[in-house]
Amino acid sequence: MDLKNFNLFQYLKEQQSHSMQRPYFLANQDTYQQASIRFPFRTFTYGIGLTYTGPGGMFRVGSTDYQTRQGSLTTVGPGIVSQWMGDYRSIHDTVYFTDELFKNNLRSSFLKSLPFFLPGGTHVIVVEEEYIKKIKALFDLLKQSEGEAEIVVGLIYSLLALTIKCHGMQKVNSMVSVREKMVLDFKGLLAKFFLEKKEVAFYAHRLHVTPKHLSDVLQEETGKSAKTLINEHIFLEAKSLLRQTSMPVKEICHWLGFSDAAYFIKAFKKREGMTPQSYRRL
Repeated sequence: MDLKNFNLFQYLKEQQSHSMQRPYFLANQDTYQQASIRFPFRTFTYGIGLTYTGPGGMFRVGSTDYQTRQGSLTTVGPGIVSQWMGDYRSIHDTVYFTDELFKNNLRSSFLKSLPFFLPGGTHVIVVEEEYIKKIKALFDLLKQSEGEAEIVVGLIYSLLALTIKCHGMQKVNSMVSVREKMVLDFKGLLAKFFLEKKEVAFYAHRLHVTPKHLSDVLQEETGKSAKTLINEHIFLEAKSLLRQTSMPVKEICHWLGFSDAAYFIKAFKKREGMTPQSYRRL
């Protein structure tokens, strides 16, 4: 893996001897097992995946852990740092694609407007059996039409339309309490401001509550305090930068908003049991 430019999309293509020119790629459980990606990575593409069998696995995006299971619809977009925790052996299908796929059909701003592709969005939902069958049928057609570009564009657009519908139904069907909304709003703010703002007080102020109240709500709803969630988001980003780039540790430290490199190194070692340099060499 080239630390200067590790792109999961390109890497998976290379592993499967797939055409590098096509702006899409189909993956399944065998693809991930062979690739053996064990660290947090930043995506440079859009991805939609569906898990067919349980128990699934833990999927971490920023400060949020999602437990996937049968019927889990997973979405990621460019710039999102995520990690599969442990081995993900459940049977599933995933399609990755870039803006290039829709260059003659859609404005790229359309993809960038979909919340489930953005940092801080909801990246895993569970869909009903009716929609599992519909999405699986589209994936089956994609596998049969992989070399036919125009057909693939239509099928992935249909997959997008179904994904939008499933997320819309999720909103209608879920009654979100005030406390749950606070959690969602906090995570949205964290994804946007974590590089500059690391104090609980900043997020509490934006949510019009006290820092203690915010931390109490997060602890009760997620099992983690506000400070823990902030740190998890920051250090997931740090691990991605250490493994996907050749940025010096000091530069990563400043990128993440730490003025003291020694403090960052000490904090990283306390969390991970090794220095940033040792983590990079794993």
